[in-house]
This record gives sequence, C-alpha cells and structure tokens, in this order.
Amino acid sequence: MPFNCKYAIFDNDGTLMESMYYWRLGALEYIIAHRLPIPGEMTLEDMFSRSSRAFSAELTRFLPGVTYEEVVREMEERMGRHYRYDVVEKPGVGEFLAALKAEGAHLCVATAAPRELCRVALERLGIARYFDFVTDSYEVGMRKDDPQYFRTVAARLGAAPEACWVFEDALYAMQGAKAAGMRVCAIEEYTAKHQREEILAIADAYISDYRQPPRMLRAQAECSDI
Repeated sequence: MPFNCKYAIFDNDGTLMESMYYWRLGALEYIIAHRLPIPGEMTLEDMFSRSSRAFSAELTRFLPGVTYEEVVREMEERMGRHYRYDVVEKPGVGEFLAALKAEGAHLCVATAAPRELCRVALERLGIARYFDFVTDSYEVGMRKDDPQYFRTVAARLGAAPEACWVFEDALYAMQGAKAAGMRVCAIEEYTAKHQREEILAIADAYISDYRQPPRMLRAQAECSDI
C-alpha cells in the first residue's frame, strides 16, 4: 500500500460492492409492484443520481396513509434478494483487503444499509473474513453525515478517529468522516459522478480501480505514520 493504514472503516454499497445500481432501481421496482405511474420525465441518469431514501420520501407523497418508514422497509426487503443472489464485489476488492490485513490493519464495515443484509453478501462473496465486525446506521443510531457516527465506529474498532482511514463513495458520508477527524479514501462510483469535483476536494486519496494504486490527493496522507 502507498500509505499507512492501521485502521480502516469501509462503506459497503458502492465501495466494496457493485450494488448501487440495485438500490437506485429499487424505487422503480417499488413503483412497478404498486402499479404506480412511472414519471414520464424521469431519466435513468436522474434515477441513478438520487438516493433510494430520497425516492422513498417522494413516493410517500403519492401514497396516502403510507409512511416513509414503510416504503424504506419494503425497499430494503426487496434489496435483500439482490444481496443474496445478484450483487458482486468491485474488481480487485478481495486482493486489496488481503493486502491491508497482511500489513496488520484492523478493518470493519460501517454501512447505512441493514447490516444483516450486507453480511449475507459479504459472506457469499468470501470477504467477510477480513472484517472485525459489520455495523450500520440502525445499530449506531445516527446517519453517516453525523461525525459521531464515525467516532462511535472508531471506538468499537479500538482506534482514535485520527488513526482511521474511511473508504467511501458517498459525499455526505465523507463529510461526516472528515468532520470526525478521519482521512478519507474516496471510491469511484458511477452514481456519484455528479459530485465528483466535491469529492475530489474533500478526499485524501482516490481509488478508481482497486487493482490500481490509490491516487494520493494530500501529501500528508501519503507520509502519515499514525
């Protein structure tokens, strides 16, 4: 590795796994299942650039008596099938994780999605063994844009926040990690391409392909020895 990484907190969807397409299409699956009209002006690019939770909030406006929590729960249940059968890891992830572990790093997964669903995919893909634990926003009790989310995960990992690298594809989560005093390695993800400039401005390193060396964006990130 081109930088020291003793403690690493990995996001799951879009970071370890090629699963963001399924999450983005979850809103369309929900619309079809409930015989709702598909917005004629919506393009695939529109769909891929908006989070499933944003879609869930919007859908409740067209479904009297249905709560946001109910929509999210049903979309997560549908996503569970994709985790069990369809989702694959990003190319080179296994080798990258193995290299970190070989250097003595402690790794965990901290996701916004339900941890049990993510764990199913991690185990199916053979990479669960690299992680000390898997947690999520439900267990931590806060969103990933809250710096305390990452401080809580770091404490469970046995690390000070400044000793942690956070591997993320979502800008809002990167912002939370940076506010917690952590360094961020941004992972390239198609659904976040509209925020690429903001991501490059905040990240310390950038990975477009795990099979290639990370691109160091901050000199202090490369030479740090904590």
